[in-house]
Parts: sequence; C-alpha cells; structure tokens
Amino acid sequence: MQAHPAQLNLQFDEIARATVARSPARPLVLMACSATKLNRPAPAMDLYRGVMFETFRAHVRADAQPQVIILSAQHGFIQPDAEIAPYDARMTADRAETLLSGLSTAMAGAAWPDQVGPVFLAGGMHYRRVMRAAVERWARKVGAGSAPTITETSGGIGMQRSQLGQYLDGLTELSEEIGRFPNGVPYIRRAGPFTVGERVIHAYRHLPGIAPRWATIRALFQGPSGLTAEADVEEGTGNRAYIASRWIALTNLQPNQ
Repeated sequence: MQAHPAQLNLQFDEIARATVARSPARPLVLMACSATKLNRPAPAMDLYRGVMFETFRAHVRADAQPQVIILSAQHGFIQPDAEIAPYDARMTADRAETLLSGLSTAMAGAAWPDQVGPVFLAGGMHYRRVMRAAVERWARKVGAGSAPTITETSGGIGMQRSQLGQYLDGLTELSEEIGRFPNGVPYIRRAGPFTVGERVIHAYRHLPGIAPRWATIRALFQGPSGLTAEADVEEGTGNRAYIASRWIALTNLQPNQ
C-alpha cells in the first residue's frame, strides 16, 4: 500500500496520543427470537429453531463470527448462551411498546460490547424498532462519537433469510491487518460491508443538502469515534473534477450496490 500523506500521519499521531489503539470492533448481529423452539430448556441459540436461526447456522463462518445478542419477546435482550425454557410470548406492537418503555431493563440481560462496530438487525418490524432504540442507547453509553453503521432485514421471511445469509457470507475478521500507520495503529482489509480498494458512495445522513459522491476506500481503521475509512473522494464535476483524501466515519458510507 502506498505511503499516506504526511498531513494525515500528523493528524493520526495527535489522535494516538489521546487514545490507545485497539483491535477493531467485531460486527454485532441482533437476532429476533423465533416461534419454533425446542420443547425443553436450552441455551437460547440452540432453543430457537426458526428459519432465521437455521440461516445463521448455515452461513456463519468459523473465521469471522460476529457478536450476537438475541431479542426475546419474553425476556428482552439476552446472550446466545443464556439457558431459557420454551415460551409462547410473541412480539406484538404492544409488547414492543412495553420493552421500549423499560429499555434499560430490557437491555440488562445482554453483555453489550465495549466498542461500537457495524450492526446487523435481523427480524420483523416490531423487533427492529426495539433493536434500533437499544443500539442508540448502547452507542451513547460507550461514548461513540457517531451512530453505528446499521444494516437491517426487510421484506418477507424469504428475503430476510437471503439478506442475513449474504451479510454473514461477506464478513471477514476485523482483526485482519494489512498494514500499520507510522504510529503503530493498524489498518485492516474489511469492516462490515466495506473493503479496502472498493468504490463506495459517500453521503452525509445528517446533511441531506450535500449531494452523494463517489469515493474509493484506501484504508479502514478504528478511530477515536469508531470505525473510519481513509478514502479518495471524487469532488466537482466535468473539467473541475478532483480527488480529495478524507477520513470518513463508516456511518457516512454506503456500499455500491
């Protein structure tokens, strides 16, 4: 990989003096519970036998396992290894409202990561509503400077299975280093749906007046406010087009699909 501009190295040195480099946060997958269950108590990941859990088992890779938290209609957010008994509760609109009104309590049963990375929400509409609120609270609690990159399922169950499978197929270990900045902070090949060298869309979610533009990712790293890309952004139009090298939070990038 080519040397980075001197000014970027100086900026990163300043950040390094204030923060200790950590391994990039692993992706977090939030899974909705399923109506189909074993008929006996078991760890949650084994208890649920619905098609989304079948898809997860079929596509998760041993070398790229995301962190997982399950949203149970009965128990709120729980760990995959939490042993629970079968139950009949369903995630209705009213049940979602109850969980939202006591969100801190609903989140207490899960061990939320201490770093914010990309998040995938797998479940129906009411589940995802509670999940989004929980992710926002989690990000605030750990002091993330920007909102996490969130991808979520949509459509019917067949489409949701496909989306989950594709997401898991595309994951690689975030700890896969391909180089280091001069101050020792590592940069990595892939973070969530983004890969070094690919052309993506740069768009500020909170500034809709700024038109999206193309960008090419040159490095991915864990910045002080979460996962960040160093990217060459294509600015201007026609004869006035030029390339600007910038650091961009992954929340402001979109895959080129």
